[in-house]
Amino acid sequence: MKHTVFLGNHGVVVCNNRIDYAYDDLYFLERACSAEVLARSTRLDLATVSEDICEKVAMQVDSERLQSELFFKALGRKLS
Repeated sequence: MKHTVFLGNHGVVVCNNRIDYAYDDLYFLERACSAEVLARSTRLDLATVSEDICEKVAMQVDSERLQSELFFKALGRKLS
């Protein structure tokens, strides 16, 4: 199931069954977009990542959701 929608000229929407997962996904999406903007600013050709690697990384992220929970709890403590 897809959890991220890019709205042309309106930003991005990230959903998930849990708020801590959605927050973590949005955080890392923003980091990835920043890295891509920086890479594209070089005006060099960028290598495309294979579907196999994309699937492997997606499975790794889904299997490491404990870090999402811990990060969100820590963020809540910081805001309290």
